[in-house]
Amino acid sequence: MAAAWWDIPYGPDGTADPENSRFLRLHAAPAVMPGGGVHATVVVLHGGYWKNKYGLDDAYGNAGTASLAPFFLQRSFAVVELEYRRRDHEGGGWPGTNEDVLAALKHMTALQQSAADAVDERMQAAQKALKCEKLLLVGHSAGACLALWAAHQLVPKPLVLAAAPVADLVRAHEMRVSDEGDAVELYMRQAPDGPSAESEYRKASPAALLPVQFPLLVAYGDKDADVPPQLVADYAQAAQSQSPELVSIAKIPDADHFDVVNASSKAWIDYIVPSLADLAARHWGEAAAAALRS
Repeated sequence: MAAAWWDIPYGPDGTADPENSRFLRLHAAPAVMPGGGVHATVVVLHGGYWKNKYGLDDAYGNAGTASLAPFFLQRSFAVVELEYRRRDHEGGGWPGTNEDVLAALKHMTALQQSAADAVDERMQAAQKALKCEKLLLVGHSAGACLALWAAHQLVPKPLVLAAAPVADLVRAHEMRVSDEGDAVELYMRQAPDGPSAESEYRKASPAALLPVQFPLLVAYGDKDADVPPQLVADYAQAAQSQSPELVSIAKIPDADHFDVVNASSKAWIDYIVPSLADLAARHWGEAAAAALRS
């Protein structure tokens, strides 16, 4: 059977170490390709409160995001899923986890540029299909925190779908998010009142990096029991008030934490897709928007 994807290491030593935590999953090129190539490249960043047990190929369906790659591939978008060091991997947590995301995105550009060197024809087609100059970062939960953070660093600016984002790390710590209540502190390696904490939290927290300078859709369910809806709403409203021309908000009734990344859910089909298509129409043109609505 032909490969559906390739897991490509991007660690500085050319491996995915430690513990196979640094690789990007390059999906095969879409079966149907528009005349000008894919509409864009979608980069999916899973969540899981930066815990090691959540990731690609975990017992939870890529931390709940497994349905997203097929959705975008069927609509002629290239798709890459990122794996990164989580908080208990050597060098994981802040800032190593965030540095992994940027390293993976840089490696994507190298893959696009070196496509002619690929031996496997289908892998070559997948590399050629990449459009690293036109990215949609799709992040969920802690992965949405990473997507938002990365978008502040990137040039050119991507579009971002932040689904149930843990976007204000100080408030998230105060609210004791995650089952154990210690997710932010373990990711950051210190509480907000620790030595040098104020400076590090300002660097890491998307809420501290406002205003956004990239098109952004913040989506969340009002029945989310994992990331408090008020935490998301406060960030979304602050982002929109400072950049009203760039930021859209989708507050979804009766949706839980995973509905917002389930491509077969009512939340995704009836709320997120139309909002994302509107964003795409404004910034990429009607062809990409129509593909999303199809």
